[in-house]
Amino acid sequence: MDDELQSQQAILFHWQWNKKILGFALIFFPLMLSLGFWQLDRAEQKQAILTAQKLRMGVEAVDFASLVADADNQFTNVVVTDVANDERVFLVDNKVRHGRPGYEVLMPLKNSVGGSEQWLLVNRGWLAGGADRSVLPLVPVLEAGPISGYLYRSQGKGIVLKDQAWAKNEWPLVIQTVDIEKISAHLAVDIYPYLLRVVESSAIDYERSSEESAVLETGWQVVNALPEKSIAYAFQWFAMALALLILTVFANSNLAEILRTRKGDDQK
Repeated sequence: MDDELQSQQAILFHWQWNKKILGFALIFFPLMLSLGFWQLDRAEQKQAILTAQKLRMGVEAVDFASLVADADNQFTNVVVTDVANDERVFLVDNKVRHGRPGYEVLMPLKNSVGGSEQWLLVNRGWLAGGADRSVLPLVPVLEAGPISGYLYRSQGKGIVLKDQAWAKNEWPLVIQTVDIEKISAHLAVDIYPYLLRVVESSAIDYERSSEESAVLETGWQVVNALPEKSIAYAFQWFAMALALLILTVFANSNLAEILRTRKGDDQK
């Protein structure tokens, strides 16, 4: 009878603290949870951006000159009809598509709004770079006529390790990130705070096209990854947090011994 009582007492659950493992868990468990919720928040933000894009880009394009300057014009479809071509070109470096490095081509265009001058920065699309990075690609001439696209303003500035000094009267000018304020100061003109992303796409066979081919591609990516990807990352962080919690309980208690004892009793 005493042996049976001692056996029952021996398998009662109790804590046996391992300070190192417990300290590790106290740091990384809340960190993993916060990263999971952060990814869920990112997924929600991306979905909101995609929804706004779908709603606004489904609306018929309006004349750029009719827009209210201070309004929220993100993803608004516009047509620019009264433009004067400008030979100054900016090439945004380090833009990779289809596994190939290249540039995004920006051109400032002068537009007449209500009889006054208004400059608009047009992103004409992506242009493949050549094998020799010192040789810039040939930028196709902008054809005369109306330009259609949608207005876009980045939610944040790109990361630049070192501020780049831009040479005067050097065209095309290679830049590392799109900074409308800096471009406006460099050109000494007032530029509209949104980019116009041209929406006309080009069918390109990238396996057959040569490095010297000057073909612009649009097909803009509004978010760097779909919301589903952020949700998957969130699930991974929550799963890791749960695994850490379980391992911490096992490492700081006699739970493993209890389970082994019960398993042995079941096999008798």
